[in-house]
Amino acid sequence: MESINKGLDLIGQFIVEKLWAVLHQEGHVASGDLVNSLRYKVKEGGTGFEIVVIGKDYAESVEKGLPPGIWVSPYALADWIEAKGIATGEIEVKSLAFAIRQTIYDKGTIQFRKKKKGFIEVMLDDHSKQIFQMVLDLFTKEFRLSLINTIKKHQQTFRS
Repeated sequence: MESINKGLDLIGQFIVEKLWAVLHQEGHVASGDLVNSLRYKVKEGGTGFEIVVIGKDYAESVEKGLPPGIWVSPYALADWIEAKGIATGEIEVKSLAFAIRQTIYDKGTIQFRKKKKGFIEVMLDDHSKQIFQMVLDLFTKEFRLSLINTIKKHQQTFRS
């Protein structure tokens, strides 16, 4: 089991690194909070193993966008505007933050309106085959090892 966990750790690390890369490529890095929050956990349960990716609470909004009718924080928007260097000065930043907030409430975010692929979907489009192959290789190797050890045990039992 330990080698499976180590293998899944490597796969989890690979997934998070690819998500970081896509966030940068897609221009979703302003303060770096989302990128820096992404991490993974390997969980083992009764039904098998799971790699869970964890990030800031707004990661899903970055992934899917927001539909109309949702008020976003003007403070978060102001921080984003300043981090992106879109505007400077308190009045200009606040004014733009409230204008963007109203547009999101009225129309939704661009991500949502244009049905753009989110960073997770882009990463999976680019790397799902590679991730699947990594998982397949890991479990094939572990199964083969387990089978060989079982056969050796039975051979020793029959020889005795």
